[in-house]
Parts: sequence; C-alpha cells; structure tokens
Amino acid sequence: MKKKSTIIYKGPSLIDGKPIIVIYQPQGKNPKIGEMAQTWILREDIDPITANRIGEDFSICGNCPHKGITDPQKQKGMAPNRSCYVNPMPILAVYKSYKKGNYTEGQDIGNNLHSLAMLGAGQNIRLGSYGDPAAVPARIWKGLLRFSKSHTGYTHQADIKTSSYDYIKNILMTSCDTLAQARTAWEKGLRTFRTITNLSQITSNEKQCMATLEGSKTNCSKCNKCNGDNDFKSIAIVVHGNGAKYAGGQA
Repeated sequence: MKKKSTIIYKGPSLIDGKPIIVIYQPQGKNPKIGEMAQTWILREDIDPITANRIGEDFSICGNCPHKGITDPQKQKGMAPNRSCYVNPMPILAVYKSYKKGNYTEGQDIGNNLHSLAMLGAGQNIRLGSYGDPAAVPARIWKGLLRFSKSHTGYTHQADIKTSSYDYIKNILMTSCDTLAQARTAWEKGLRTFRTITNLSQITSNEKQCMATLEGSKTNCSKCNKCNGDNDFKSIAIVVHGNGAKYAGGQA
C-alpha cells in the first residue's frame, strides 16, 4: 500500500507547551540526503518563517544557536544572522499544504503504535527534517522507527532535557558547536555532530561528514552514520549553506 503524507503528532511541544505538529512524508529523492522519509516539526499556529523571525520557533528548535537573532520589529523574512542550513521555502510549503488540509490526519495515529510502525516500515527516516525531535513525545519516534530500515537525526537540547530526551539522546546525534560541548557529550557516551570552520579542527574522535568529502558519491541514506546507536566515530562538518558566515563552529 502506498504511504501517504500524514500528521503523526498534534499537541503541545515538550519544550514550552505551545501547539506543534509533526508531518511525515514518505521517501523521496534528494541529491544530498538520498531516499529518505521526512518528518517536519512545525508550530501549528504560526507559519515557520514568522515563527523564526519573532522567536516563536523556540517551541520546535529550543536552544539551537542557528536560529538567528529574534527581531519582532522586522516585517518579513527570517531572523537576521540565521545560520540554519535548512532552506525555509520547502518548510513554508509544507505548512501551507497542512493549512489547506492536504495531509492525512489519522485516527489519533500518534497514540496508535501499530499505525506508526506500519507507516515507517522499511523506510529510511530523517527525524527532524526541520525542528528538534526532543520537542515531540518519545512514543512517536519509538513507533515510527519500530520496523524502519534506518534513520538519522540530531538534537540540540542537551541543556533543556525534555521528557523524551532520555530516549532520543541514544538514537540521535548530539549537535555541538564547540569542542567543549562535544567533550562533555563524549564523557556521557554520546555521539556528536559538530560544526567546525575548517577541517584542521577535526579531532581523533571524529570523522568528516561523508557526504561533504570531495568527489564523494555517498548521501545520508547510504551513509547512515548519523544515528546515535552505532559504534562509529562522531561526525564533524564544515559550516555550509547561505548562513554559514553567521555560524560559530569553534574548535
């Protein structure tokens, strides 16, 4: 049976209690990511560009430093100095499609672990294509990943520690922006995904992101190293994208 784009969670954010949604989209093709199903974590009541600009994306991004500088006085566009690599336009398209009622809203699918498991069965899944999985109850991810083929994902919420954090910290990469943050995570047995400004900053505990190696033909779905529950080294990546000049990526 063909899988459909589905609302798999609609409820309060575990970060601040405000309304959020999670949209699941079946596997599609993307040159860098490969064939992966996407999960979009969005504010339910505010479009993602406005939410980012006025700081209401805290509900889904928490303490991530790549959100930019909140500017409620700005009339349009994203927050200034945003260094997040996620392109905002596809996120906005997903939100508009949701508001038009284009996505299946299962019968309380978020509480039906069997339905979630069937939705994710055999799929390569990207947890948090936008937004932090820590904002979402652990049961959603547990169900979705039960019969999945593979997954990738990241969390920036080591400081907030929502009720789902104890589960996701072991299946996701801990996002870090300094070596000090990474070392703290390593001491706890966690794998990290660290932003750096040049390759000389990579430590013996890390490997460069495979998809960014010169001449590499791999992608996220083929590599599958960005999940927390394997024995591979931690990953480092040189800051990239339109907002790279605003990113810290400290040694």
